[in-house]
Amino acid sequence: MPEIEEVLKQGLLPLIEEEGLELVELDLLGKAPRYILRIFVDKVGGVNVEECAALSRKISDYLDTEDLIKGSYTLEVSSPGLERPLLNLDDFRRKVGEKVRVNLKSPVDEKEEIKGEIVEVRENEIVVALEDSAVTIPWDKIDKGRIII
Repeated sequence: MPEIEEVLKQGLLPLIEEEGLELVELDLLGKAPRYILRIFVDKVGGVNVEECAALSRKISDYLDTEDLIKGSYTLEVSSPGLERPLLNLDDFRRKVGEKVRVNLKSPVDEKEEIKGEIVEVRENEIVVALEDSAVTIPWDKIDKGRIII
């Protein structure tokens, strides 16, 4: 299904961006004749239920017109949730100002895990404020991060 997922992403991305949202993840699950199209969107400050519902209607209209999914499908549009992993720089960028736990592939400042507030996301690194200092973490050393609630 990777081919159809890419076609769906290309078609749906402009609709998502028109709503001021970012596509976090798109999964087409199941098999013919019954699929589940699961779309996660986000933006700085988070996404609310009304925004997800409006986008769902827009995507549904588009899919019904374009007939990209052969067979029936269930469409699920939601935010990725507070506790989902932060897997790429855009995920971290959306969460600037939030407290995070970052698991590292290799130690930074002799630490394998860093907890603090994301203060900046640069091209290939993030900056996390600790209680009394800040640490710059190169992207290639980050395994994953998670928002601390």
